[in-house]
Formats: sequence, C-alpha cells, structure tokens
Amino acid sequence: MPPCSAPWQRWQQRLARRWQHQFDRRIERAAWPQWCLLVGRSDDPDRVAPAPERLRPILPPADRFWADPFGCWQDGQLHVFCEEYLRGTRHGRISLLVLDADLQLRGPARPVLVEDRHLSYPFLFRWDGQLYMVPETARSGCIDLYRCTAFPLHWERQYSLLTGLEAADATLFEHGGRWWLFCAIRDQRGHINESLHAFHADAPISRQWTPHAANPIVRDFARGRPGGRIFRDPAGRLLRPGQDCVPRYGHGLGLYSIDTLTPWQYRERRVWQVRASGPWRALHHLDCQGDWLIMDAQRLLTTATAAGAAPATTAVE
Repeated sequence: MPPCSAPWQRWQQRLARRWQHQFDRRIERAAWPQWCLLVGRSDDPDRVAPAPERLRPILPPADRFWADPFGCWQDGQLHVFCEEYLRGTRHGRISLLVLDADLQLRGPARPVLVEDRHLSYPFLFRWDGQLYMVPETARSGCIDLYRCTAFPLHWERQYSLLTGLEAADATLFEHGGRWWLFCAIRDQRGHINESLHAFHADAPISRQWTPHAANPIVRDFARGRPGGRIFRDPAGRLLRPGQDCVPRYGHGLGLYSIDTLTPWQYRERRVWQVRASGPWRALHHLDCQGDWLIMDAQRLLTTATAAGAAPATTAVE
C-alpha cells in the first residue's frame, strides 16, 4: 500500500469525518459513548482474522469506560492494564483488571497510575528481566517510560524516551536488529489520527531515538493511528494493528503486514479489516497474547443511565 492516501482521498476522508462529527454531536446529547473490553481465545490459528463478535464483553460500571487494553500473564491469571476514564472528569488513568483462566474477574478495577494529566494506552514490554510501561501522555509533549517496581500495582517513572512532540499510542517492537517506536503525531501538516511516525534505537529504553527518514511513514485516516501491539503471526509475518478513523475515531480496525522496514524505507499491506457492527459503535484496539485476544469496543448509554450510575462492582456479561 502507498504510504499516504491521495490528496482527493484525504479530502473525502475529512469531509466524511466532518459530517459524521455533526451527526454524532446530536446523538451524544442524549447518550454517552462507553468503551468496554472484549476478551477470549482466538478461533483463528493464524491469528490474522480476529472475530470480535466471538469474544466475551467485560462491561464497566455505567459511570466510566475501559479502553486500550494490554495484557500480561502472571501466575495463571491475565492482568489487563487499560485506560479507565470516569465520566465528568478531565483525565484518564491507568487501571488494572485481573481475570482467571475462565475469564472471570477477580475483583474490581484497581488504579495503578493516577496523575494530574491524561493517561491512556498503557503499552507493556519486557526488557532485561524488567516489566516496563509506556502510557500515552500526548498533551504533555513527551513519551514517558515507567518501570514496574512491585507487580502489578506499583510503577515508577524513569524518564522521557522522546520530548517536544504531541504523540499518541506509542508502540514498541524489535525488528531487524533494531528497536522501533511507532506512534501517531500531530504536526503542522497532518491530524494525529492519520499520521504514523517511526523512530528507531538500539534498545527500547534508549534516550536516543532516530526518526525514520520517510516520516510520516503513513498518512491516512483509514489506517494511520496505531491500534495495539505489533506482533508476529505463526507464519512469521509482522502485523501492525491500525485504526480506521473514517468516518469517526475508532470506527474500525485493520491488520497490516509490515513487508519492508528499514531506517529509510517502509511498506505495508492490509491482511484483515473489521468495522463496528451489531451492538458496537466502534472498535479501535487489539492486543494479541498468544491464543488470547483482548480488544475494546464502544457502545452508547443513555445520559440518564450514565449520570445515575453508582460506582458498583464490575459487571461481566
């Protein structure tokens, strides 16, 4: 696929998003968009065709949403770190849900990172025997690194991997003897939901990241913004989840095979795509944990339901 959509395609995308935004504003006067989690085993042995309709919804209380889940198996339990956003507040926080092997919740969500700024997309990775997190802190103008000091609740900020940029959904992975950091960036030429930038370094905890020579490597509302962990399928292909933000943010999700990635070149092709349907209004994230899949999906709640909700125990349906 070409790195950037044609000018006429971008014009069409922007027009569709503008019309959808006007329509959604009217709908959301009486309804609140709530993100929920979807968890389950993958029926696809090749892990290239996730089926969200076959996953089990994990529904938060009506006064909050859960989104951007990343999983970590420990002691036979799936620890899911996600953005938790309480309705009526200004900032999201990073919270933890623990599920057993039967996908039953082991208690309510527990906050693990709460700061005086918005936090989301808690990307997890291991390096040199340590567990690290890179949450989104876009409006702070930096990409910060946290280290787990006592699993799973205690995390300590280390330093910034990158500064001086408004970046969302930082996603790290190793390829070709280098570590790569993909993220969406708002710049003078493009919207944050369309612009995928890449950086590379010799280690994931490096303070010295080199921009890709072709940045932005993708500029397309239909696939530019990251949508979860980059992973390899059983055939060895490197697959990148990308959000489809046409006609609205998080309207769908695709998997893109990264066929060429060097410090100078980038090329990908789509191998799977899904758009929200049925009870779900949006889908925008996927974390593949071996045979397990963790996704998120958005539904609409009436404003009265959300406003009157008590902070009850976490519901699973």
